[in-house]
Amino acid sequence: MQHLLTTPTGTTLCVEQTGVATGPLVLALEGHSAQLIQTPSAWARTLAGAGCHVVRVDNRDVGRSQRFDVPGQDAYTLVDMAQDVHGLLEVLDAGPAVVCGHSMGGAVAQLLALDHPEDVVGLVLMSTWAASAPAAPRSAVPAPFTDEEGFVAYEQVALPRGAGSRYPLVPSQVEALARAMWARGVDWDGIERQSLAISRTPPWAHRLTELAARCRAGELGVDIVHGTQDTTVDPAAAAALHQALPGSRLHLVPGMGHLWPAALAVPVAEAALALVPSASSGP
Repeated sequence: MQHLLTTPTGTTLCVEQTGVATGPLVLALEGHSAQLIQTPSAWARTLAGAGCHVVRVDNRDVGRSQRFDVPGQDAYTLVDMAQDVHGLLEVLDAGPAVVCGHSMGGAVAQLLALDHPEDVVGLVLMSTWAASAPAAPRSAVPAPFTDEEGFVAYEQVALPRGAGSRYPLVPSQVEALARAMWARGVDWDGIERQSLAISRTPPWAHRLTELAARCRAGELGVDIVHGTQDTTVDPAAAAALHQALPGSRLHLVPGMGHLWPAALAVPVAEAALALVPSASSGP
């Protein structure tokens, strides 16, 4: 069931909780413009069936979460979005968590683990990167749609481009997802603010040594999943993360693009489950 929770700093996020409330926490963070319904439901069911407390989240400015269009308010960064997640864990009174972050969500997951190490015991980093240099300044992009039909048409072009040859999307799938997203809340200005957050975030790749130390000490487990046909985030970014984080496991998926295909929901859930301390410690 989806509901709204407000963090101690005042950010209201839409979350969906399933599984065992007292079980180990596994949290999913989606990518730029994506909503919690784009995290495969089979991923959540698999982890819930294993006794986990599973949480899917709408990041700020998408879906049913709070919009940050207050006049005069400073633009935010991914660091602020990581702070949202930290506050959410406080409200849930749960954790530490295995955090499964896809694309922008993977960047937020890294920043959460860096700024609040007590919150994170494991990372599943999908189709993501660690920025090593400041991003180029970006200009606002005019809205490519104004209504539901325009949004569906937009996604019919945009989503299949990210799917990869082994996991194609058919038009009926795209339409169903786009209409579900529209019903929950689509706001181009919010999507643009997320884009600006990515470009405004200071580089953090040099800080991965902090996570590496936790990996060596056995305090943090990391799985890295990336498609060989990802044209949004180069697979070299996954190799760089793997090299920086000792003991991490790298899974390069042939024929996968930037999107997280439903066909890989269960394998990714199993990767997350292996990072849960009680599950991975053995007898």
